Amino acid sequence: MRTHLALRHVVVVPLFLLALSLSLTASSALGRGKPVEKAAAPKVDVKAIKCEEREVKFLPRDVKLVCKDEYRDCEADIPLVAKNCSKDFLEFTKLEIFEQNRRSLILEFSPASIIPPGSAWQEKVPWTTVGDVEAVVYFRPAGGSSTDKVQTDVKVRNFALDTAKAACEKCSGTWGTYGINNKERCNCKTKDADKKCTDGNQCQGICLFDGYDNQGRELGHCSDVERVSGCRNIVAKGQSKIPPRNPPPRKLSTCLD
Repeated sequence: MRTHLALRHVVVVPLFLLALSLSLTASSALGRGKPVEKAAAPKVDVKAIKCEEREVKFLPRDVKLVCKDEYRDCEADIPLVAKNCSKDFLEFTKLEIFEQNRRSLILEFSPASIIPPGSAWQEKVPWTTVGDVEAVVYFRPAGGSSTDKVQTDVKVRNFALDTAKAACEKCSGTWGTYGINNKERCNCKTKDADKKCTDGNQCQGICLFDGYDNQGRELGHCSDVERVSGCRNIVAKGQSKIPPRNPPPRKLSTCLD
């Protein structure tokens, strides 16, 4: 497992974060897109933070990802805040972030951040993945050598994705990857499954071809899901407006993704 190390203000992050940042920058420069506008973190009233007899109070955080493409291509800054509740100046030397008990990021501060009593150490960390993470910050008395640490929980949420999945459950759909791009999306159950159809426009999903009537018109039934994959015989949208041919032609399959 690779662990990433950085000095203060030179943040080295996991490769997928770096790739996303470069992709967004290049897209903006070429005029094909624009970077994700991250949600502004609420300002922290340091005086209002209750120390609760702790040397350092590390605030838990809830972070909302902001997405570029519906619920995809998302990122946000994790705004970390730790108040110096002691009577001494403290040096904040290192930050670690863990995902599922595995360390995924290290930030070392050189020179160390020196925080007066009653003030707060603050750092923003770019993030793209959903889940519960643990942040651990290391500190020591200014000029000292004995280091202590304090941890807090960070909940990173993608509310757009949560909303989409909730809507998928409501339509009794199946959440998965679909299409040639393998994008996450929902495949809802249709309300008109097995209904007879003579035109693709008559179905919530796809009109699946069953055969021809005695006049050469295409007949079919509606699919039980909105998205149908594979090569199938279908009744196209607008088919009912096309004059039938008698004898009818051999039906050719249409490949759907």
